Amino acid sequence: MITRPNPAPGNNRWDAKAYQQFSRLRQRPVNELLDRVQLKHPKCIYDLGCGTGIATQLLAKRWPRARLMGVDSSEQMLSEARGLPIKAMWKHCDLLDWQPEQPADLLLAAAVLHFVTGHEQLLPGLLGQLNPGGCLAAHMPDWRDALWYQLMLETLESGGPDGAPLGSLELRQRMAARPLLSLEDYYRLLAPITRTLDIWETEQLQVVDGKSPIYDWVKVSALRPVMQGLKDDELTRFIYHYLMRVHKHYPPEHDGRTLFPFKRIFIVATV
Repeated sequence: MITRPNPAPGNNRWDAKAYQQFSRLRQRPVNELLDRVQLKHPKCIYDLGCGTGIATQLLAKRWPRARLMGVDSSEQMLSEARGLPIKAMWKHCDLLDWQPEQPADLLLAAAVLHFVTGHEQLLPGLLGQLNPGGCLAAHMPDWRDALWYQLMLETLESGGPDGAPLGSLELRQRMAARPLLSLEDYYRLLAPITRTLDIWETEQLQVVDGKSPIYDWVKVSALRPVMQGLKDDELTRFIYHYLMRVHKHYPPEHDGRTLFPFKRIFIVATV
């Protein structure tokens, strides 16, 4: 069963400006992904979860004659994207409600599918929206075993008064869920319904600047359900205790920068 994130009622905003803080590093995996896409002249391209248009710009540059549409569930993100000097259309829509206006030659999903569970149904469904010879290209942060993510879970479990949990049981269970499959399971799922299939995993040693750069990175993406799901007093405690843990385990280097290993799964599937 496919399920979508469940943000706090009335609080589905994204901080587009903060997301742009590390735009250069966020662009790097998109370049790595597109380097493996072999399409010559795709006519119809959708950038799913386009956000502020970091990947959409690269698509417009590589295939300037293609019909290009960015799709995102956040009006704040799309407001930033609409200001880009590129030829593209923009659609405000949740990924799970999206239906293409016409079959696609390329579906790009950069850092979005990991927010949705039920990949056994989701990915074959996306492949079904492609023209023959079309391609699904996706990269997904794989952070569930990362130290900074485990520190977040630890803070939720014991960051309250006298070591009590923070937030609801549903929030803690949702953050502990593991929506991504193994590389082998992605192959077993997609190989029978694709013509070519390329799956790989990388871990990039991101070198980030700032006083609390890891927190600044994850608060607008991975930790967004936590930031929205806690009451004000709980959120204050969470931020304090989480920052204490992160600063202890990710101290700055002698040059003042912080080392931030980041793992991703990549899929390029052609039907």
